[in-house]
Amino acid sequence: MAAEDRFRRQARATWSSGNWDRFSQFLLPVERVVLERAELRPGMSLLDIGTGSGTAVAIPAAGRGVEVVGVDVTPELLDLGRGYAAEAGVAVRWLEADAQSLPFADGAFDRVVSTFGAMFAPDHARAARELVRTIRPGGRGLMTTWVAEGFFGELFALTSRYLPPPAGIGTPPQWGREDHVRRMFGAHGAAPEIEHGSVDYDFPSLAEAVALFGAEFSPVVMTRSVLEPQGRWAAFRDELAALIARFDQAPSGGGASVRADYLLITLDRTASRE
Repeated sequence: MAAEDRFRRQARATWSSGNWDRFSQFLLPVERVVLERAELRPGMSLLDIGTGSGTAVAIPAAGRGVEVVGVDVTPELLDLGRGYAAEAGVAVRWLEADAQSLPFADGAFDRVVSTFGAMFAPDHARAARELVRTIRPGGRGLMTTWVAEGFFGELFALTSRYLPPPAGIGTPPQWGREDHVRRMFGAHGAAPEIEHGSVDYDFPSLAEAVALFGAEFSPVVMTRSVLEPQGRWAAFRDELAALIARFDQAPSGGGASVRADYLLITLDRTASRE
C-alpha cells in the first residue's frame, strides 16, 4: 500500500504540473465520440472518473440535463472545473476521489465514464472493479485508453525507462492491450466491447511539438522536472523528438501531425455481472 500511496501522490503532482487543462483540448474529438456512445438522456446520472477540469465530458453532459459527478485525484483541476461549470451555468458535483476506491454505492450511476483517466490508477484490477461496480443494472460504462503500440503508449513506455515505476505498480501502456482489458474486466464479470479509434495532434513544426510536450503535457513536464537537474533531460528530449517524428503523418508538409490510436471500451451492465 505504501508504494501505491507514493504513486498516488506522484499522480497528483504530475497532473497539476504543466498545463493539462489546455493540452487536453486535443482530446475533444475522442470525448465527443464517448458522449455519443453514452446515449445520454435528461435525468440520467453519470460518473466521470478522472474528470480533470470537466470540459470534455462532465460539463457537456450536465448541459444535456444529466446529473453529473466528476471525480479526480488533482484538486487543482477540480477547482478549474468549478469555475467552468459556473460559466456554463450547469451543476456538477466535484469530488476528490481515487478511481481505485470510489465512495459510491453499488449500481449508483446510469453511466460511468473514464476518458484516459482510470488507466493511470496503479492497481488496474481495483480500478476495473470500481468502474463495473458503480454501473447500475441496465447501465453502461465507457473507458478510453491509449493503444500500447501507439504514440502515447510508447511515450509512457519511454517515460518508464527513465523513471521506472515502483515494483508491483500497473503501467498505463498495459491498458492499451485488448487481452489486458478483457482480463481486468472479465475478473469482475464484465464482457467489454472494444473498438479502435485515432485522434490527430497537429503542431506547426516538429520542434514546436517537442517544446509543447515539454512545457504543457503534464507527464512530460514532471519527467523534465526530475531529469533536468540530473542532466538527463536532453537525452529524453531527443528520444521524444524521434518518437514524434516516427508517428508524424505529414513529415514533408512543414508541420507535424501525430496520430494517436486509442481503444474505446464499452461495458453494458446487461452483459456483465448482475
